[in-house]
Amino acid sequence: MEPEGLLEKITVPAPLVGSGTVYLKISPRSKVDVAAVGVGAHLVMAGDVCQSARIVLGAVAPVPMRARKAESLLTGQQLTTALINQAAAQAADEARPITDVRTTAEYRKTMVYVLTRRAINACAEKALPPCAK
Repeated sequence: MEPEGLLEKITVPAPLVGSGTVYLKISPRSKVDVAAVGVGAHLVMAGDVCQSARIVLGAVAPVPMRARKAESLLTGQQLTTALINQAAAQAADEARPITDVRTTAEYRKTMVYVLTRRAINACAEKALPPCAK
């Protein structure tokens, strides 16, 4: 876009059938504050098998980052509690948080695990066809 250009339209494609997306965050002062930890996830499911996974971590590295190793654990696999826990642990391991005025690095890693687990489960639930819910 040119410096004096004006953005007139953004086209967002419709979500794929069998997909689910969620963003979860921990914030010290409710919804109006900057997140201390954020996890975004997107899964495309075929039944109980994860066809593709995207997990993004916020506030736990210098810039938002993908948890690519955690994504690869899920892709092509049947979602089980054990696999979800393993992927969440991997995401926490990939995070590179610091301690600052909002919270400690240790707390952030713990919350990456918790929020990633919740996000994967929520995505899988959203991906179910309406008749299966």
